[in-house]
Amino acid sequence: MNIIIGLVIGFAIGGTGVGGGTLTAPALVLLMGYSPKLAVGTALVFATAVKLFASAEYLLRSQIQYRVLGFLLLGGGPSAQGRAFLVEKLHIARANQWILCGIGAVVLVSALTSIFNIRAPRENVDKSRLLPLFSFPIALETGFSSSGSGALGTVLLFRFTSLPPTMVVGTDLVFGLIISALAGGVHALSGTCNWSALATLIPAGIVGSFLGVRVCTALPRTTLRKSILVCAAGIGCSLLVKGMEAMF
Repeated sequence: MNIIIGLVIGFAIGGTGVGGGTLTAPALVLLMGYSPKLAVGTALVFATAVKLFASAEYLLRSQIQYRVLGFLLLGGGPSAQGRAFLVEKLHIARANQWILCGIGAVVLVSALTSIFNIRAPRENVDKSRLLPLFSFPIALETGFSSSGSGALGTVLLFRFTSLPPTMVVGTDLVFGLIISALAGGVHALSGTCNWSALATLIPAGIVGSFLGVRVCTALPRTTLRKSILVCAAGIGCSLLVKGMEAMF
């Protein structure tokens, strides 16, 4: 089962840049019977390893926009590091549910509106300076539940930049890689991840991501953009439902 989970989610990561934490953690809880805390830690370490490999593929193809990546990390980096302080010192665990609902709603609405206006990408649109305002809550929520960085990151890049779809995927993958590594490091050091499961999940995920990258680069630009946004909308809906279930 670990091999199947790794292959499927790795393919999603390599092909669209989304799904690492959002798909892995629920799969581990529902299919493998993990506790939520253990599933989140395992999902973050898994996502880090697979995104590292997939990011290298996009790096070799020069499909990463470093200026845009810098703006994402300007907000996301401090947020991922500050997450541990917020949880341990301020005891705002319930805030995670509101953050989850908020990010889910934003991903869903943004992705759907982008899908309905998908006729042609806007040219010369660069609002990348606004990205830190949005990447901060993304990284914060990723540290709590392992979800959100890939889906909302891709939607933000489509909204605030004129990057082609393959470069959106590559840039968002590196952003997700760094955020997952920062957040996953906390879980790894505290022992809340299953290393024996990761021994089979990670190799399968790497194979899946390799296939996903090949499919991504072979698809027409409009088809790829639509596929990414459909995946993001589905994940946004999942995040919203998960947050509401936790609240009620």
